[in-house]
Amino acid sequence: MKETHIERQVIFFERIKELVPSNTSLVFELTELLEISTDSMYRRMRGETSLTFDELEIICNKYKISFDSFINLESNNVTFNYTLMEEGEISFKKYLVSMRDDLLRIKAAKNHLITYACEDIPIFHNINFIDIASFKMMYWMKAILNIPSLEGVQFSSNAVSDELKELGKEIYQLYCSIPSVEIWTDTTIKGTLNQIEFFWDAGMFNSADDAIHVINSLKKTLEIIQKQAESGSKVFDRIKTPEEENNYSFYFSEIEITNNCVLVNLGAAQAVYLGHLTFNTMNTSNATYCKQTTIWMENLIRKSTLISKVAEKNRYRFFQGMYTAIDSLLERIMKT
Repeated sequence: MKETHIERQVIFFERIKELVPSNTSLVFELTELLEISTDSMYRRMRGETSLTFDELEIICNKYKISFDSFINLESNNVTFNYTLMEEGEISFKKYLVSMRDDLLRIKAAKNHLITYACEDIPIFHNINFIDIASFKMMYWMKAILNIPSLEGVQFSSNAVSDELKELGKEIYQLYCSIPSVEIWTDTTIKGTLNQIEFFWDAGMFNSADDAIHVINSLKKTLEIIQKQAESGSKVFDRIKTPEEENNYSFYFSEIEITNNCVLVNLGAAQAVYLGHLTFNTMNTSNATYCKQTTIWMENLIRKSTLISKVAEKNRYRFFQGMYTAIDSLLERIMKT
């Protein structure tokens, strides 16, 4: 039987409850957000008073919920939020702030989980080391978007401000605190290696040392990921809290992954994030889209090999293959 408007409104608020910390009063938060009385808010949450369009828009923007997840559109249309990167450090800062805020929202939700199908190394890992993070940023702006102001500008390891470095560390620590599943392939690292090689061949590095710093930064990133996979936790260098135990599952897939896809579980709610043009991001909480993505992810995992905590030989071979590719590029640059 099709849900009534009242039932959908009650379910809508039940989903929002999953997105806020357990010690947060949702009624109080929404009362302040909508600037209405507590009694009026309770009537809306019980479905006795219908939300206005303006109120629904405010709530959806606050909790980053797609409008169609509320009205349950029976069509093939899916609404996406689109985070667009533009020229300059200010835009990159906004991008990182948005990423940090999304991770804070995910961490606050009950029964949270991130499942990441990796065409490329997840930016959460890259951003832990500023050399590789700043390289990724400049590659996107210079090689992909051809921003005029960067014409003739070479890459330097000092390209990113201390403010962005600190923001990157905060994002990485947040990611480490959230349980996640990552699915990698043999080609997950190749995109980054190809980007570094392209910059080198095109004379876009300020010096060989800058190129070497980026490559070594990439290798350090992988060394940490390998230790996390071995431990089955993103925390491996100190005593873990109960929440940090077994919070990292790493799979190797022989099936090609053609785009970064992230499925986020937020209790009863879900969201999907898709990469677009390298750094841009599209996301939706459309229930049908999230359900189909869940099915795809589950099928991909079933056909993949778990190499975190178990399958030591397979894990060693997988990471050795990536180190060999890194060392080959490093040797080529050092001989030039």
